[in-house]
Amino acid sequence: MLILPNEWILDYLTPGPNKPHISEAFVTACRERKHRYLIRRISNFSEKLFRYSKLYPLNQGIKRFVNMTLRDFTTVQLVDEREIETESLDLSRVPPDDRYLVEVLNSFPEAVLISTDAFLVEQGNLLKLKAVLFQDDVNIVLQRAAEISIQ
Repeated sequence: MLILPNEWILDYLTPGPNKPHISEAFVTACRERKHRYLIRRISNFSEKLFRYSKLYPLNQGIKRFVNMTLRDFTTVQLVDEREIETESLDLSRVPPDDRYLVEVLNSFPEAVLISTDAFLVEQGNLLKLKAVLFQDDVNIVLQRAAEISIQ
């Protein structure tokens, strides 16, 4: 399954939210199930990834995620701008900071967005794209993502 995570997976790894175990469990579960992440090369996600790797150079969770993202192409598929299809996509109700996610979902219809942002999930679903709300339970969200990925 192709999974499009938004920035929560990075934010949970930082000292503030104190939820690194959730991000790490998510990464582990996805790896065990052979799911792949879609990460757009030029995006808020990528910018945050590099910013956090500089802000928290000793954070092992961030370091592992950066290494996986930049080196493990069995787990991560980087998306280039030339792969993005936005024709006939109405982004007017999608917050500007999240539009890159909806554009990737539109370009990879088999992918599932997993987000902690209920409004973003709702907007993705209204656009007939696959999106699931993540509420800190890895198994439940991956089960739900699997269910909608086959629809």
